[in-house]
Amino acid sequence: MQNYSRYASMNQERQQQINRSLVINLLRQEKLCSRADLAKLSGLKRATITNIINEFMEYDLVVEEGILDGAKGRRSIGIRINGQKYRTIGVMITRQYYSIGMLGLSGEVYKTRTYQIEQGRKPDRVIEEMKNSIQRMISEEQGSQVLAMGIAVPGPYERCGDKMIFVTNLEGWDGIEIAMYMKRDFDIPVFVENDANAGACAQLWFRKGQLGQQNLVYVVAGQGIGCGIILSGELQKGSIGISGEIGHTSIDYQGPECECGNRGCLEKYCSSIAIMNYVRERLKKGESSMLNMDSDFSDFKEAVRAGDTLAKEEYRKACEFLAVGVVNLINQINPGTVVIGDVLTEVEPEMLLEVVRERIKKTVRPMIWRYLTIELNQLEYNPIMIGAGVIAAQEVFENPISYMEK
Repeated sequence: MQNYSRYASMNQERQQQINRSLVINLLRQEKLCSRADLAKLSGLKRATITNIINEFMEYDLVVEEGILDGAKGRRSIGIRINGQKYRTIGVMITRQYYSIGMLGLSGEVYKTRTYQIEQGRKPDRVIEEMKNSIQRMISEEQGSQVLAMGIAVPGPYERCGDKMIFVTNLEGWDGIEIAMYMKRDFDIPVFVENDANAGACAQLWFRKGQLGQQNLVYVVAGQGIGCGIILSGELQKGSIGISGEIGHTSIDYQGPECECGNRGCLEKYCSSIAIMNYVRERLKKGESSMLNMDSDFSDFKEAVRAGDTLAKEEYRKACEFLAVGVVNLINQINPGTVVIGDVLTEVEPEMLLEVVRERIKKTVRPMIWRYLTIELNQLEYNPIMIGAGVIAAQEVFENPISYMEK
């Protein structure tokens, strides 16, 4: 005869885990909430909420704060997540630098630092320096406990094999098992995600109550072009975790060859690296500009803002190409919101938004345009770095008690 009591116990524990995750996520969204409001928002019984909050308070995961006014003049004690004690680390790796942030479990940013990566430096050296930088940041925050770390990497990342598959214009990083390197020195869970996916998670995380924006894409327009896709509130990763590689969709099958093996990839036309290549080609031909062959993208940004004709033409052209890629994405995914971020948006935000919106409106069907929002990133801190920390927090929220130490 089968022992059904064991299965009943397992189901009960699983339901408790689901309830804890629901409550901690509601607290994250609401920031400060009473027990009564948590019961109302979650649909759980008051007794269940009381038990969960008591359990959380036993671990200092939440704290009581202030008095909230309720219905009929009733007053209740507010509850919030204890971000002062429990933290996550968010790491963003780019082709030229890496950034580290220490975040509270609700996504509040306590500290950030950025470090340049010397050209030609080997990945193992960069990772070692990164680990030392993280250790210093953690040691400076006495009294807080880091529960998990999230790392956002450029280019496709194979989740099942913990490998960076290929990163254009970043030599030596293909096949690097970044999580394995980090776990050697940190006794906490480490979660790695593609940079655009991390940015998309950050965009969704801070859109409280905006249910109409549960279907969004976050387009990273920087040294490469990528996008994170959120459908029905869930990040879409694909079978091995490399969905959203919009930068490697071809817009010209006879175009320049890309490091990925394809031709005419989008990022060959509108990434910051591509823009500077086009600028140098025109300078070689003797065209007039305040830029020169040694100019970098920061110089290009200043040239556009100063009204330099060559720079403005190349920027507008890049915006047009970016719009082509976004149109393809819209027709494939049908998002409600498209958020564009990274360095291209920092050059002339109004021009980019105008060009992209104009091109999309002309190209997609009116029914699609009517229900579509195109916007630029509005988050105060880099959404990719924040998103890395958010991904770590989301993992904690799946089973918060398993991360706690009394």
